Amino acid sequence: MPAALAAYDRQRRPRSQAVAVASWRAGRFGQQLRHPAAVALRNGLLRLTPARVALRSMARYADWQPPAGP
Repeated sequence: MPAALAAYDRQRRPRSQAVAVASWRAGRFGQQLRHPAAVALRNGLLRLTPARVALRSMARYADWQPPAGP
């Protein structure tokens, strides 16, 4: 069992780390803003982002296949 878990971890770790980094970056996008004008600008830019662009940027994380078993 320990060997199987280690193999699973080796297969999954690169993707899980990429998801964590993407989440961190998304969270950083303007979260440090305090000035009302800057917050309004950020919110306006996000509203203007076409849905297909936002969905395409998330698709790589949603289109996941689990690692193959032994």
